[in-house]
Amino acid sequence: MKLSETPKTTAQEALDYLEEAWAYYCPVRVVPDLDKREPELFEYANAA
Repeated sequence: MKLSETPKTTAQEALDYLEEAWAYYCPVRVVPDLDKREPELFEYANAA
């Protein structure tokens, strides 16, 4: 196969592929929900 016969990718397609691939390397940051967390051990003593 000659170099001139390779399929061409548009710039937008390349950016779309890059964005999709980059998503695997950038984990979504999870913010803990403070209302649903387990109380600390000392908080149990102060609750009563």
